[in-house]
Amino acid sequence: MSKKSKINNIFAGHIFWILLSLVLAVLIWLYYTSNYAVSKTKTFYGVEVAFVGQDAMRDTLNMVVSDQDTATVNVTLSGTRRDIDSISRDDLRAVVNLTNVTKAGYRAMSYSISYPSTVDQSNIRESGRSPSTIGLQISKLSTRSFPVTGVFEGTTAEGYMVDAPDMTFDPANISFTGPEEELDQISRVQVVVGREEVNSAFSADANYVMLDANGDILEFEDVTSDTETVAVTVPVSTIKEVALTVTLVDGGGATSENVIADIQPESITVAGDAATLDGLNSIAVTTIRLGDFLTFPTMEYNIVLPNGVECLSGETTATVSLEYTGLKTDLFVVTNLSAANVPEGLDYDIMETSKVVTVRAPEDVFSRISANNIRVVADLTDATVGRMRAPTTVYIDGFESAGAVGSYPIYVQVTEEKPEETE
Repeated sequence: MSKKSKINNIFAGHIFWILLSLVLAVLIWLYYTSNYAVSKTKTFYGVEVAFVGQDAMRDTLNMVVSDQDTATVNVTLSGTRRDIDSISRDDLRAVVNLTNVTKAGYRAMSYSISYPSTVDQSNIRESGRSPSTIGLQISKLSTRSFPVTGVFEGTTAEGYMVDAPDMTFDPANISFTGPEEELDQISRVQVVVGREEVNSAFSADANYVMLDANGDILEFEDVTSDTETVAVTVPVSTIKEVALTVTLVDGGGATSENVIADIQPESITVAGDAATLDGLNSIAVTTIRLGDFLTFPTMEYNIVLPNGVECLSGETTATVSLEYTGLKTDLFVVTNLSAANVPEGLDYDIMETSKVVTVRAPEDVFSRISANNIRVVADLTDATVGRMRAPTTVYIDGFESAGAVGSYPIYVQVTEEKPEETE
């Protein structure tokens, strides 16, 4: 018999088919027992917590879940190897049912495990969970309004300054709706505006953040607002150094050329609108009438700024002292006393015979002045019948550069004018 014939007889015999059937049966048994007969237990960590009825609770009861003890749970499941191996953590959800919640407060809520539709839940058994309940803070919603503040974070061109405290916002206040305990933490709303080399006022739309009383940023998922951005207008000022001066009014034989003025500080740094500062080169802290002072005491004056101008260097007062130079001063007894501007129908009688007058003049002029050159003239423009202390003007005839220092009122008796006697 040939070799080929022997092989054909083997395949044709019953023994081969019996052996093949046994092998296939063993394979099928192994597959079944490994996937359906053998059970498996597995713990799924970090299963996400989900809610049912949250929108309805917000819409009908005006309440939300403002806080929860945990966002995930761990659950242990048992089942056939096939079913357990077909599940991943992302297929599961820990579902909390909120439909029965009726009031705000903290509560421990139970949850159920949700499985993917591809898994037969009847083949799955839950053998453990952690935690067993989920603590939820249910909060009443509220609406409040908070003021908008601004911060500039950028640079300005040389000679310019951003007036951050004078920023304006539209809207000036933002309304927030959210859990009351979260709104309680909000102190203000802040926008941050940034721009480089700023040299003029500008406007921009900016996002904002919520800040607590310490200035820390707050982030709440359950808080909503009535706007997403704020329109910010940022004013920009010019910075300039301006000299301080005094206004000197000539008098008493002295002019500004005879005065050495010392002002401390000599200048201040100010900021303001460019149109205002363009024409501002000095600030006069006071006006001094030289004829009122024989010597001038050192005095302090408030620095008065134009509207809209701010002193950046911080000074609020200036100290002024004056020193006279090139002048001579002496006393003269003046007997030439008279009156002028006498009202019609009135007469007068000067009750003093002389006045001691302080005269000041340049040194080269002073030696030529005598008492005969000096007149004291009372002004009776406002005189009425009776005794009065009349103001005067001192004249030093022939010497325009000389003058009297101080004031020299004189007593005058005013009477009705006597009619002329007829013969």
